[in-house]
Amino acid sequence: MKKLDSNKLTQAQQDFFKDHLAYLATVDANGEPQVGPKASMQVLDESHLQYLEKTQAHAYENLLNGSKAAVVVADVPTHTNVRVKGTAHVHDGDEYGKKVAEEAGFPNAKVVVIDVEEIFE
Repeated sequence: MKKLDSNKLTQAQQDFFKDHLAYLATVDANGEPQVGPKASMQVLDESHLQYLEKTQAHAYENLLNGSKAAVVVADVPTHTNVRVKGTAHVHDGDEYGKKVAEEAGFPNAKVVVIDVEEIFE
């Protein structure tokens, strides 16, 4: 996987996120990894990803405690993938978070926005 010189998702990369299941990786305070699927992950714009945190379990706790986020989407048959690393911001009870969660039909969900800081292909 090669690190790209941009921190902006191209249109092709954005489309790739739309068509594939995203997996989020975080680490806890002891450096133990946590990886899990995030079916609600979407591209917010060329510089941000967003998902609804419904379970508020391990990954959520890790993000609250300052873990970086890594997100990967992959197409197994073609061995194509895009990975993004970045910083997550949790919208918990603020106006934006409430609006997005309610519009999605999950009023108790937290909204997590990830700043795209590095892109790998």
